[in-house]
Amino acid sequence: MSDRVRESLKEILDEDLDLSVDGVTEESSLIDDLGMDSVAFAIGVVAIEEKLGVKLAEREIYDAKTVGDLEEAIRAKMSVTQ
Repeated sequence: MSDRVRESLKEILDEDLDLSVDGVTEESSLIDDLGMDSVAFAIGVVAIEEKLGVKLAEREIYDAKTVGDLEEAIRAKMSVTQ
């Protein structure tokens, strides 16, 4: 069974933010490994809401240091809204 959150997040990083997702793991740093900047974080907020129906505050994304942190924040919001 595929993991919808993980797959959607990789899709957002790749397609919406145009970041290389080759070798991305849960421990990958959003800034150091993927090169996300403030514009990418803002775009990410919108893309996550559109694709996953989860509304994250920009602060929640800024507080996420790794891909795993961001995935966890998304899952936490999903469990609250479901």
